[in-house]
Amino acid sequence: MAKTGVDLISTADIARLADQSRATVGNWKARNPDFPPERGRGPRGPLYDRGEVTQWLQSTGRLDKQPPEVSAMWHVVGLLRGHMATEDALPLVLVLLAVMALADTAPWREIVQARPEELDATIRSAVFPLFPFADELVPRRPLPAEPVARVIAALSNLDQPRIWLMAGALPEHAAKTMGHRGGEYLSPPSVRRLVVAIAELVGSVYNPVESVYIPGSGIGQLMIDVAVRGGRGDLELTGQEINPRIWAMAQLNLAIEGVHADIALGDVFTDDRFPQLRADRVVAIPQWNQKLPVLDRMNGDPRWVWGEPGPNDVSAAWIQHCLYHLAESGRAVVVLPNAALFEGGRAGRIRQRIIKAGLLDAVVALPPGLFAWTNLPCAVLVFVKGRGSADGKPAPTLMVDIRDPAEGRTAHPAHPALGDALIGEVTRICRGWAAGEEPTSENAAVAHFDDLAANDFVIDPARYVSVPYPAPDLEEAVQKRAALLDHLDRLTQASRDADDQLRAILGCGDD
Repeated sequence: MAKTGVDLISTADIARLADQSRATVGNWKARNPDFPPERGRGPRGPLYDRGEVTQWLQSTGRLDKQPPEVSAMWHVVGLLRGHMATEDALPLVLVLLAVMALADTAPWREIVQARPEELDATIRSAVFPLFPFADELVPRRPLPAEPVARVIAALSNLDQPRIWLMAGALPEHAAKTMGHRGGEYLSPPSVRRLVVAIAELVGSVYNPVESVYIPGSGIGQLMIDVAVRGGRGDLELTGQEINPRIWAMAQLNLAIEGVHADIALGDVFTDDRFPQLRADRVVAIPQWNQKLPVLDRMNGDPRWVWGEPGPNDVSAAWIQHCLYHLAESGRAVVVLPNAALFEGGRAGRIRQRIIKAGLLDAVVALPPGLFAWTNLPCAVLVFVKGRGSADGKPAPTLMVDIRDPAEGRTAHPAHPALGDALIGEVTRICRGWAAGEEPTSENAAVAHFDDLAANDFVIDPARYVSVPYPAPDLEEAVQKRAALLDHLDRLTQASRDADDQLRAILGCGDD
């Protein structure tokens, strides 16, 4: 039975908090008698008091490796320990930072000058006119006066650069406490960089990029990256998010970064808020392994051009949703689990029809473990409308396989990341392909329609890319074989000696 009145977290949460693996946390627990005690049990194991864990990590120097702004953030949030759950404290601090970041300092001055007993009303009156969506982030129960006053005093001592750094670091940590499994609303930075690069947001004089649609917007990380990479203030950014608190977090995140975008609240499948939108680019890193909502609410949906998906065919549904909102000559880039490459049944038939329509431009297979909340491997699927045909058949598809864990990935205790050099190489391959160049990389190949058909329209790059293996060193192999044979001889002799000793012992016993 879990203890009430404290903010309890699991071993996985501790791993994310410390930016380490679960195995590392397990070693800490086994080797450190002063590790915080269990405070309850959940379906997946022991639970711990977040405040006690954070204090232990800080006291043992295991949070010192984090950037200073992250340490400062946790210090400020720690001032609310015992008075507010972390999942409420983090968004509240982010709201206060957003107010501080405004060019108009009057609202923040009102908050600073308010007496502790007036802070609850003052914060709400200052925040809600600026950020109407913040009612999802500011706790509805009265704010604890003295702890909040200490937080405001601590924030007031920060210089402006530190405010911006903390505001940039905080949304990710807040989303981890608010997500279903603590991270499904987040996308790894290296995956985002690759996706944005492949999307080719700059466009050309003849085919300019004026609009980008990002369904499943999460906390707005990908949208901010798109805005930065697009480099234009007039780029029309549109998105949709299903979780109300995550949606509010995205709105606040965009406001802090100065990015203008229209993010609607709702389920893209049962409540598509932009049915008329046709964007030049559609970029999506949606949540995986969902079940579709009640399908009878989507019967006859105009998005199911290539077939109505079943309740477990969420990847096929995401692909069709993105294609429906893609303008002619537009490009869609979607990150999905590897299962989307070879699923059978309805999903397989939908994939086959999309390939026959000539829409699948490229597939990039990524290594496993890039996402903090799952070890599943994934792939980037690129769709382009208006590709034409080749010899009377659908245009071929570029296949890129970078799953080799030894190549181009940065080391990390909890999960790896794609290195900048690898991202640059994949981007170069994809852009060359878009310009009509055949790939020359050993990690890339071209799959023609007949190749895809021969493989039952399975689009796993491993079927088409022949990754070369280094030729074995014959002399080294001979030496290893000799060493193994010598080891085997010694083991055999030892076994014979043991048998002789056993027979001698048994013989003595008979006497």
